[in-house]
Amino acid sequence: MKERRVERRILCADLVEVGWLDQDGQQHAAIANLEEISTQGASIILETALSVGTTVHIRCLRGVFTGAVCYCSHEPDFGYIAGLEFVSGTRWDVRKYRPRHLLDPLSVAGYSVPEDVSV
Repeated sequence: MKERRVERRILCADLVEVGWLDQDGQQHAAIANLEEISTQGASIILETALSVGTTVHIRCLRGVFTGAVCYCSHEPDFGYIAGLEFVSGTRWDVRKYRPRHLLDPLSVAGYSVPEDVSV
């Protein structure tokens, strides 16, 4: 699969609540696992397929992130993996919300991002 991201994402794991409206205007809510996050987007795993273009609100301990579904694929062992691009005005900053389990892959390779830099 061709990489579509403008910037790298940080690996993470945290349970979040997600909400969206389907094509008929019906409201839905579910618990999802936040898998990756960056300043501009995130990926989540949930039990329901999401249509590309759907606006999704991710509710976490310290706020709400709003994004549009860029892709959603089914993984038999996990459920549906949805990639979200945050809408204008929504950005993630580790100082405002730190998922329970957060791993910067570059830190494993001996590189790290300074705490005063938003990743």
